[in-house]
Amino acid sequence: MDQMSLFDFAPEEMEAAEDGKLKIVKAEFKEVVTQDWSELFDGFDELYGITFSSGIQFMEKVLDKFEYAEMIFGCEDILSSDMAAIISMQMKTVELLVKSKIAKRLAERIESESLDIRVSRDTMSHEKIFILKAKDGRTRVITGSANLSASAFLNRQREDIVCFDDKEAFDYYKDRFDSFRDICSDEVSDKVIAAILDDDDYVRENIDEVPIIRTVEQNQMVILEPSAPVEEIEIVADIKGLEAEIKPLLPKQKEENGKVLFTGEHTRGFKRKYKEQVQKNVTKKKMLPKLHVDYEFKKLFFNGKELNLNPSSDAIKRDIVALTSYIGSLSDFYGDTDLAKQNYFKFLNWFFCSPFMPYLRYIGNKYNYPTTSFPVFGILYGDSNGGKTTFTKLLSKMLCGQKIPVNSNNDFTSSNIEGLKCSCEGLPIIIDDLSKNQYDSHYEKVFKDDTWGLREHFINYPSIVISTNKLAALKPDISKRVVTCRIDIQIEKEAGAYNAKKINESLRQISNAFYCEYVRRMFEVIDEMVASMTEGDEKYFPDIFFESSKVISEIIHEYNDEIPEYVSELKYADYFGDLAIGRGAIDKIKTAWNTEPKQFKIDEKKNQLTYSYPDGGRYYELQYIHQELPPVLEAKLVSKSIVMKLDAARDVFGENFKKRLFG
Repeated sequence: MDQMSLFDFAPEEMEAAEDGKLKIVKAEFKEVVTQDWSELFDGFDELYGITFSSGIQFMEKVLDKFEYAEMIFGCEDILSSDMAAIISMQMKTVELLVKSKIAKRLAERIESESLDIRVSRDTMSHEKIFILKAKDGRTRVITGSANLSASAFLNRQREDIVCFDDKEAFDYYKDRFDSFRDICSDEVSDKVIAAILDDDDYVRENIDEVPIIRTVEQNQMVILEPSAPVEEIEIVADIKGLEAEIKPLLPKQKEENGKVLFTGEHTRGFKRKYKEQVQKNVTKKKMLPKLHVDYEFKKLFFNGKELNLNPSSDAIKRDIVALTSYIGSLSDFYGDTDLAKQNYFKFLNWFFCSPFMPYLRYIGNKYNYPTTSFPVFGILYGDSNGGKTTFTKLLSKMLCGQKIPVNSNNDFTSSNIEGLKCSCEGLPIIIDDLSKNQYDSHYEKVFKDDTWGLREHFINYPSIVISTNKLAALKPDISKRVVTCRIDIQIEKEAGAYNAKKINESLRQISNAFYCEYVRRMFEVIDEMVASMTEGDEKYFPDIFFESSKVISEIIHEYNDEIPEYVSELKYADYFGDLAIGRGAIDKIKTAWNTEPKQFKIDEKKNQLTYSYPDGGRYYELQYIHQELPPVLEAKLVSKSIVMKLDAARDVFGENFKKRLFG
């Protein structure tokens, strides 16, 4: 037990041949030596391995030693070799693989093509092989009972570890590995690893990402080896439950010569049924939040329970301290942190008043006010590691007092959004980390449905909050319907880990006391707004943003000794004015002027400023800038240039745009 056995007497590696006989690797006993695990793997450049249970942190240490690696993960329990068992096993294997946050590095290596990770579809394989190769031609094969885990290689449990350093062993086992990889395994993408890190249920809710389904769709067919006799099958309970759910959804599969053929045609029908089943399960599983605003009796309910709209002063103070502490922690980030704080407060203001938007839309529509005055969509966007996801979670808890799960990328479709708006109330639905493709495919149908809920007199449905890293320019017909806030700050990993303690403490301490006080005061404000709209005063504009921010500012002034600079009274124009909508484009032009002035042409006589996009730049990015620029510039897109009015540009951009001494 004090040493690592590198060789046990008469090691045997077996494989059933087609005639039922076994393939046996015969070896001679040479010696037993004691080595550290790192010595066993040091000095080689490539790794090819088959393992089962694996400690992901230990695996990372091993993989860091190699410039290139291929790893196949199998299932050590004997399962039936039908499609339901394989899908279930692969789902579980991928989920277990991505349990640690270290998996982000695996995804990066997969993306850089220095790592290939696969999962077995041979549910009866027990091989554990690690094949090493150096640039100078040296080779090593490590086999036996040890998985790629700390328990196995740090002498925490008894293992048989057998080592071959000869070329013949390398050729034999590398051939076995290549055959197993090509015939019996399916590739795991960097996308699915990254997605599971953010959403534990991602692979279960996105059947397209199960490795064997991707293989079938690429190759149009896979061949499954026949199962072991039923009486010999032992199935792990965790996988058995999944298999029981999946099996009834699978079509009858063709058999040829005792082998099962699973084709692309099979996957299409199965995927449709599976997605329908998942949607039902997700709907059942998710707690459907209902923040109900009772305008008649001036009450607020969360999931049927009345909330206290007269919270104690101490509770309100604690919420304000937790909130300002969270926003104050943004000072530890890189970038324009003051602007980020202002934008977070701006988004908070809309988030707070969003439960009143459906009611105001209904009243406003009756009295000919545009529904766009009361937006029910909000987008928080900017670079990753800017705190967007955590901030939306904090806002949700401030409204209802509980942590509410965020929704996934796939919920952003017109039908799913409609389902959520029908099932939930008041509390905004958060769709976290929305991808560009999903946004581009569905945003028009989602955002442009201005009349939704008006005929039905719906006055309590939820607004939709989207957080995303990248957002293309919003076209004018979209930008007038959606509140957008851009967060251009980031934090380094080390500083982020330190900052996380403060953030988590704010999340833990925050309650809904501040918001309950806010709602109590807002009921009076809403009544006054409705009365003014019904009176038909043509000069009256129902600025919910101003009224809401005024109430928030008043509460903070009353209960907090120090008033943060970002707390201010906001107006509709701060959200939907030309300068607000075009801030991103304005910043890009200003940056270009200060860093690449040669791209500008100034014509005082014609009152024109021309910005030419650099060679090699993507044309669609220039289009985005053009779409967002304020109308006062009278900007025109000419070839790969934007032509603007010079005098207006000086006002909008705050730059003199004077010709410089040397051009």
